[in-house]
Amino acid sequence: MVKGTPSMGKYNKPQHIRCRRCGHRSFHKSKKRCAYCGYPSPKWRSYNWLNPKKR
Repeated sequence: MVKGTPSMGKYNKPQHIRCRRCGHRSFHKSKKRCAYCGYPSPKWRSYNWLNPKKR
């Protein structure tokens, strides 16, 4: 069953705002964490799978 129009009212609010460190629109308001740079963590967010090494 599909709920319909009343339940769609909570999906039109912006969850991500502009990050004060990197400037991207990826700072989650309720989690208080940037998805791009990881702010407020002092280290920048990075993973090993982001930049595969050339062999």
